[in-house]
Amino acid sequence: MPGHSSHSWVFFYQQEESSSMNLYIILTELKQLYRNHWLLMLTSLIFFIFLYAAWNGNTNVEKRKESITSALVEMNQQDELLLERLDSLKEGHELNLRPWQYPDQPTATGNFNPRVAAFYPSNLALISTGQSDLFIHYVKPTLNDDVISLSFAELTSPVRLLFGNFDISFVLIYLLPLIVIAFCYNILSIEKESGLLRLVASNPLNVQLWLFQKTLVRFITVALLIVGALCISLALNKVDFQPGAWKLLLSVILYTSFWFALSFVVNLFGRSSEYNAITLLSLWMFLVLILPSTVSQIASELYPVPSRVMLVNELRKEQAAADKEQDKILDDYLRAHPEMVVSRESDESTAYGWWQRYFASKDLVEQRIEPLMADYDQKLLEQQMLVRKLRYLSPSVILQDVLSELAHTSTDHYLAYKESVFQFTKDWKSFFLPLVFAEKEFSSDMVEKLPQFQLDASSLESRYFTNMWVLFLYPFILIVLCLVGKPFSIKNMF
Repeated sequence: MPGHSSHSWVFFYQQEESSSMNLYIILTELKQLYRNHWLLMLTSLIFFIFLYAAWNGNTNVEKRKESITSALVEMNQQDELLLERLDSLKEGHELNLRPWQYPDQPTATGNFNPRVAAFYPSNLALISTGQSDLFIHYVKPTLNDDVISLSFAELTSPVRLLFGNFDISFVLIYLLPLIVIAFCYNILSIEKESGLLRLVASNPLNVQLWLFQKTLVRFITVALLIVGALCISLALNKVDFQPGAWKLLLSVILYTSFWFALSFVVNLFGRSSEYNAITLLSLWMFLVLILPSTVSQIASELYPVPSRVMLVNELRKEQAAADKEQDKILDDYLRAHPEMVVSRESDESTAYGWWQRYFASKDLVEQRIEPLMADYDQKLLEQQMLVRKLRYLSPSVILQDVLSELAHTSTDHYLAYKESVFQFTKDWKSFFLPLVFAEKEFSSDMVEKLPQFQLDASSLESRYFTNMWVLFLYPFILIVLCLVGKPFSIKNMF
């Protein structure tokens, strides 16, 4: 069948010619990038900002570690002094302290020898400051603490909230898209403005595929530079390349691919370089700045959080009211906690009697203030749930969620830490209060039995893989819709 053989040969020839043309386009683009000084400037810029951002982030992490270490050293020194004083009292020596400061008093040890409830930075903490600059990362719960929930309220630093922190998260979310835009805004328009597009139009090319190949070459180039700069930055700051580090690289590549896909779509319309630049910068402002801030504002308006000042004032008012009826409060407290009742009536003139009334009134105040604190926490939770549901509107918000999760600086991580501190505070009081109400002394053999803080992260749920799927779908859908759509005619672009 000569006709069939001829048809097969033509088809094979066309396929081979198409493959050769595709390879030629890729090699030509690589040569152009190699000869362009802009690539050298881009490489220098990427490595500089990543190295500086990693150093800056690591500096904040080291400060955090140092503050925790200092608190632990102080705690150990206090424990050594506690044992020395307890041994001196056991031997019958007097201490140069006021009676209520003697370490054999449970209230003295419970207040002056607290444990450090610390939230240690993770392996990738340097990539995203997240909530770590707004919330405390170690506390020392004591028996005299008021509602410790107030310690976890956000700090209001307008300057810090306005400018943020120059860490890797800031570079990836805000600066990386600008680098991609500067590198890709005129892929097609520069060919048109230089007159080379007419030469390209003389070849039987699919303009979508031609532009996609040129964009793909640039994406691979920039992706390799970013991954290299990121790996070097992490290695220089002694970050272990655990699974979290590879998850970080994958998320960065997908986020980068979205901005290249967006540049590919904008270039495909064949407009001028100025039009492409303005369009892409407008999209950057909308997706990175306007949309996230709008979502945050909507959440704040729909679920307004009660004033922290109001909480403090309410706490003081309840404490003042409780001070006026301590005798009745103590009787009610002992009826509710029969295990605390001692065999004799507590004498108010003794230290134990005073402390019993004090802790009974504190317990009542915490019960009365609990609905306000629950409302405060509920409003925060509703805000976070709304933001979480709307994060899919912007890849930037998704990446921020990913980075905060990998760095363990997300709101969820600090909520888990707060709940762990609350539980430890209850354990700490539960250890000492029975001694107070039973009017027993604290001894040296009890030091080893003191409650120790443990961070319970079992309530945390990872959203990483869901976020990765969405980050993958964004560029995938954009590219597929352009490649399978009606072919663009280069001649119509003149």
